Amino acid sequence: MRAVVGQDSTGELSWPLVDRRQSRTDPPTGFERRQGVDQGHIDKLSSANQILLALQKIAITLPSSFDLEMVLDQGVSQVQDLINADIVTILLADTDAANFSIVRGRGSARSLSLKIDQLPEHIFAALSVHRTISVDLSQDQQGFANEAKTGAYCVLRSRGLVVGLIAAEWRSKQNIEQAVQILTGIADALGVAVDNSRLFRDIRRNSANEERLRIARDLHDRTGSTLAFIGIELDRLIRLQQDQTTIDDLGTIRAHISKTITEVREMLFDLRSGHDEQISLTDTVEAFVNRIAERSHINVRREIAFPVINDSHRASEIWEMFKEAILNAEKHSRCSEILIKSSVVGDLWITSVSDNGVGLQATKGREDSYGITGIIERADSIGATIEISSPFPNTDYGTEILFSIPLSHIQNGGAEVSS
Repeated sequence: MRAVVGQDSTGELSWPLVDRRQSRTDPPTGFERRQGVDQGHIDKLSSANQILLALQKIAITLPSSFDLEMVLDQGVSQVQDLINADIVTILLADTDAANFSIVRGRGSARSLSLKIDQLPEHIFAALSVHRTISVDLSQDQQGFANEAKTGAYCVLRSRGLVVGLIAAEWRSKQNIEQAVQILTGIADALGVAVDNSRLFRDIRRNSANEERLRIARDLHDRTGSTLAFIGIELDRLIRLQQDQTTIDDLGTIRAHISKTITEVREMLFDLRSGHDEQISLTDTVEAFVNRIAERSHINVRREIAFPVINDSHRASEIWEMFKEAILNAEKHSRCSEILIKSSVVGDLWITSVSDNGVGLQATKGREDSYGITGIIERADSIGATIEISSPFPNTDYGTEILFSIPLSHIQNGGAEVSS
């Protein structure tokens, strides 16, 4: 058989059979290989650019929010949107990073509060590195959700301190190489945002305390002094008067002034009363309720056993919660009796302030003015839960404010008992 020689449009000779074989067997040319590689690089760069833009947006927007709840919600949302995690869990550390509270998406395997040595070893490892670690989960090595098969964990840091931990988990085996990098970027921004919101909360509370003290000083220096001067002048006028009717009228005014001075003094006491670190919380509450009973003629019963709290911030917040609850009962419930109870039950410290007054329905719609909102905010800040109900089943009178605090959130060095 003789090969047939062909000729292309340029006049160059070609061998059709050989050309057809070469079209099937020749490897891609250098240009074709570069074109394929370049397209792969372009796809990867495009994906990386989208991720960088998303992380940049997170880094800008998250730390600018001073509301802790909003920051946590945004953190969960960003993780779900960017890496499609099935379960997102956020833990916040206390001041010395010895205890962690699960504040978002706790899954199904863990309690709401964990000491640092209760963290699973593979999750604890994330606290000692500055990157996200990935873990293949199993029955022997579980995540925060029992059903999770793959997990990624990253510490939240700010100012060189551990402020928490974020976990992303999936219910099936996953290749999470890229997700690990993204979670690290989110954790960097989230750690700063959590720290900022906590600092702002503390500044706001300190400012409120300073404002209370300023108002107390003004009441004492201006209003109190003015009322005292008016009282002295009325006493002088009464002594100079001869007309009995005028004396009686001035005496009535003097009685009103005396009552107002007493009320101002009580307001000063309420504004200035606070927990002194040198005095036990039991003694602080005792002194306060004795003053309440004396001025209001309310029978205040107490059955209290307070754990020793070495954390001054938590002790102060707990005291403010007690004070608000007691003042709420005194001022608004029209009660004749207040019962204060506190005891340690299992791993919880349970405390309550209850009264036999008009109840929740009579004060419905005015929660803010009664300090309930402040109590709820303070409870959230220290990891306590709060319940508000009637202490008398199937009735519409009486109010009970009950809060439960995990013992792991405080340093329990024993109990102070008073009854």
